[in-house]
Amino acid sequence: MEGAAHESTAYSSPADADHGMVTLQPGLIVCHTVATSLGAVSTTKTFDGDCEFIHLNCQLAGKFTGRVGSHPLDFSQGDVSLGFSAGERFQIQHCDRFENLTVMVTPDVLCELAGEEVRPMLGPEGNPGFFVRYAGLCRKSIRSAKSVASLLATAPCQRLLLHAATLDFLHWHLAAFRNCEDCRRLSVRECRQLENARALLLQDLSTPPTIAELAKAVGMNQCKLKKCFKDHFGSTIYALFQEQRMSSAQQLLQSYNVTETAMMLGYSNVSHFSAAFAKQFGNLPSKARQSVTVAVRGYHPV
Repeated sequence: MEGAAHESTAYSSPADADHGMVTLQPGLIVCHTVATSLGAVSTTKTFDGDCEFIHLNCQLAGKFTGRVGSHPLDFSQGDVSLGFSAGERFQIQHCDRFENLTVMVTPDVLCELAGEEVRPMLGPEGNPGFFVRYAGLCRKSIRSAKSVASLLATAPCQRLLLHAATLDFLHWHLAAFRNCEDCRRLSVRECRQLENARALLLQDLSTPPTIAELAKAVGMNQCKLKKCFKDHFGSTIYALFQEQRMSSAQQLLQSYNVTETAMMLGYSNVSHFSAAFAKQFGNLPSKARQSVTVAVRGYHPV
């Protein structure tokens, strides 16, 4: 699907982005940008684009607007995009909650990594001209982007782990563009049923409903619910529940210890909670809790 799709880092040159940026290999850079990085909160700023990188963006939070030439940009949390600025200057403005993950990759490296999968996305003979594309929401791409952002924040020196997570993001990001035109369009009623199922699923993160209970509540048979849920949200019912459950755990660990957090989220066995947390974020909740404690101890009011 063609459309406006880029965030603040979508066109910025590597020299302009000294925030949360890691070069994984020549021609492959990952960058985590937040509102304070660019200073475009409630005011429009202009930046130079680059002629080297294709930008794959996932907006993790907030609102973003802008313009590249005559092309408007208008995106919100969860939007997935792909583009090449061809050196065009661009204007941006975003809210104070803006957060974005960008992978910048040269056309040659992208083709080397993904092969024929990406050649149709490039211009004639593999030489891209200006383009911006938008794939809507892709849960797997968003989940993968969050994992990369978490690694950049907590373990930027673990290059092998970060490189693997970035390649995972590339896979799901490109898959979103490959699949967005192939997806079966759901009826308005089916979309409403699925949104209701998601709301019920996440209503109480300490007690997940069964698939049978969800299906009965929204008026859809179990097989259809499982298939349509995955097609619509890009994740299985259980995987989405666990993703939100662990995201809630991250927040709770800011105020509660590991055992308290586990109990609040319905875990009777703390080791099971720790394993689930590590599977989601790549580190144990005790380590996440320690980083909070260190930050609090190191804080000295002016």
